[in-house]
Formats: sequence, C-alpha cells, structure tokens
Amino acid sequence: MSETEVSDLRIRIAVLETKDKVDQTRLNALEIEVGKKFDRFEAKLDQVLGSANGRPTWTISLLITGLVTIVTGLTAFVLTHI
Repeated sequence: MSETEVSDLRIRIAVLETKDKVDQTRLNALEIEVGKKFDRFEAKLDQVLGSANGRPTWTISLLITGLVTIVTGLTAFVLTHI
C-alpha cells in the first residue's frame, strides 16, 4: 500500500470513529429522554388508576340504573291506579 492509501484509510477510520461517537451521544440522549417520558407516563397511569379505584364498576352502575328505573315505573303505576 502506498502512503496516500494508508492516509486515506486513516482519514476514513477517523471519520467513522467520529460518526460512532456522535451516534453514541445521540443514543444516550434518546435513552434518557425515553426514560423520562416513561416515568411521566407511569406517574399519570398511577394517578388514573388511583382515581378509578373509588368509582363503582359498570355492573354496579347498571344495577343501580335498573333499580331506579323499576322503582320509578312502579311509583308511577301506583300513583295512577289509586
């Protein structure tokens, strides 16, 4: 190999090493950003689940709605047939 070829190869290696360092820096920054976003998402999810614990389930809601409907209908029936 000639001196210029060796010099060219060294330049290419230096360029690739620089690109690798830049990519590693970007990857580290992205990992930190994703970690922060995941932590915020986890906190919001915990907040939503915490507020949902005190609420009735759909079964209870439908049961209460059905009972109120029946009581209202029976009350109207009794009042109109007295």
